[in-house]
Amino acid sequence: MTTWRLDRLSVDTVGPIVVMADGVLVTGWTYAVLPIGTRPDPDEAASISSEPVAMEEGFGVRVGPNTEHELAPGVYSIWVRYVDGPEAPVLPDVGRLIIT
Repeated sequence: MTTWRLDRLSVDTVGPIVVMADGVLVTGWTYAVLPIGTRPDPDEAASISSEPVAMEEGFGVRVGPNTEHELAPGVYSIWVRYVDGPEAPVLPDVGRLIIT
């Protein structure tokens, strides 16, 4: 798991976030950024529905002021859900964000 440390005032794309299933790269995934220790709501499909942004090296998560994830100082987990297959497994805590 990778950890990114960012100032709350900076806008950045963290990643690339690599998602693998049985050794194969998964490019169809959505994510949620949640405070550490918090789990997505299993009854709400939208709880892990943010779309990653394309980066030169793959896909990432955009955070900071005026983005979907304007985060207060703290520690956050990135959760991922596959959306390209007949099932939609969830990977807990594929990355950490430390916002200062």
